[in-house]
Amino acid sequence: MRRCLALAVLSAAGVLGLGSAALANHTPALGLEVLIDGVPAGAYSEDDLGCSSLGGDLFQCAGSDVQMGGTYGMNMDSWSLILDADPVVSGTTVVTNLNSTTQQFTLIFTLPTSVLPASLMGGSIQGGMTDNDGDGVTLSAPTGSAFYTALIDGVAQQSLYADPTLFSAGGYLSGNVPNLAWGTPIPSAPGPAVTTNIRIQLDFLLSGNDSASFTSNFVVIPVPEPGTGLLLAGGLFALALRRRR
Repeated sequence: MRRCLALAVLSAAGVLGLGSAALANHTPALGLEVLIDGVPAGAYSEDDLGCSSLGGDLFQCAGSDVQMGGTYGMNMDSWSLILDADPVVSGTTVVTNLNSTTQQFTLIFTLPTSVLPASLMGGSIQGGMTDNDGDGVTLSAPTGSAFYTALIDGVAQQSLYADPTLFSAGGYLSGNVPNLAWGTPIPSAPGPAVTTNIRIQLDFLLSGNDSASFTSNFVVIPVPEPGTGLLLAGGLFALALRRRR
């Protein structure tokens, strides 16, 4: 049975609001870890994200108002997460830099899995950036890293938009990060056995007071049973958000 993960997270100023609903009879469980300049700024489980059963294999996670890393950290506003045994997946996350200087943001989405003796895999990423304060916006890959890294059991399988990637836009303007895909048609790249989890890491440098965006996915299916698979999506969708006052 193919698993589906659909995630939407929006960014603005606020304080963390956590849901307490538990997922009955639901495994695996989504995890989200956030780092700012390499320092942990938050780790969230399905319970933390306010997940509850909608019946059958369908689950919804919803909440609002998240500020990570303190006053000059990162803002997230609301999220709506869907977990389903359906072959459709989408994901958005919006991030705004609350500092006046460039900061590094790392978002790690982890989905524990059943054991797969062999796999096929693929994924993609696209996005953009928005200037919120009139001085232009830059979005770049950290040294030795990439905007997107897909991992199986902690081992990187593919990176997209690696260092020295850089995108920019002028004052109060927005720019796009064009779509890049691998393992196309997704999923078709030969993959390893899977024993623990699949993971997407989003890693980027964002100029002060500005917003950045990615929409990404990572698809893994077993070999030779193409009717079963694992889907993980996490991303950022650019919005013009109010700057920190």
